[in-house]
Amino acid sequence: MPIRLAATASIAALVLAACGESPAPEESAPADAAPPAQEAAPVDANDSDEITLSPLEPEESAEAFRARVEGMSEEDQTAAVFQRELRAARGCEPGNAPLHRFEPRERGEDEASADYNAAIAEEFLRSNVEQPCVYTTPSGLQYRIERAAGPANPSPVRGEYVRVHYAGQLLDGTEFDSSYARGEPAEFPSDRLIAGWVEALPLMRVGEKWTLYIAPELAYGARGTPGGPIPPNAALVFQLELLGLPDRE
Repeated sequence: MPIRLAATASIAALVLAACGESPAPEESAPADAAPPAQEAAPVDANDSDEITLSPLEPEESAEAFRARVEGMSEEDQTAAVFQRELRAARGCEPGNAPLHRFEPRERGEDEASADYNAAIAEEFLRSNVEQPCVYTTPSGLQYRIERAAGPANPSPVRGEYVRVHYAGQLLDGTEFDSSYARGEPAEFPSDRLIAGWVEALPLMRVGEKWTLYIAPELAYGARGTPGGPIPPNAALVFQLELLGLPDRE
């Protein structure tokens, strides 16, 4: 599984790592369905291209970063490291890179479905983090920013209604849900979703498009969605596009 930032990790090591040098999610809605699509006005296929994307933040040198975090508490330094990584993710350009390069092995004859899914999820997440422009949050959520926006574009606060387009896939490429396929975006409160989405949405800015690589424990866990389409212990891949914040419009 991806390496996570331990609470006892050396802050000096975190700062060096953030500068490119060497040295559980809260309860949300029941995990019994994919993120729900609610009625919303149809959008034109080019609507997302019309969103104004403000310039990104200027880069901060390693020396300036060290000076800024010196004297901060351990908690604040850890948060600063994460924000630096998020800025780096926004500046990274994946180009035409595929969603992932992982091909799941075949399930063994005597291998239970839940065990198989857990094993390939761990293998996938361990290898996927090596892909260009893929970053990991302290919870283990992996993400890649396909289209970035600057700080003038707002982010939702926890629980705020969001308007999004999205498509979700299993690791074998099976698409189990897509607002794009339905031809209209979805709107819902940002805290009544799977944990990976609850974590990612407040980090996103209107106009951004992210790819989320979500571990089973941040998705539908050991239950999956009874009756389908998501099996137990499945890692998921979502393309998620934040189109707007309805309550601010």
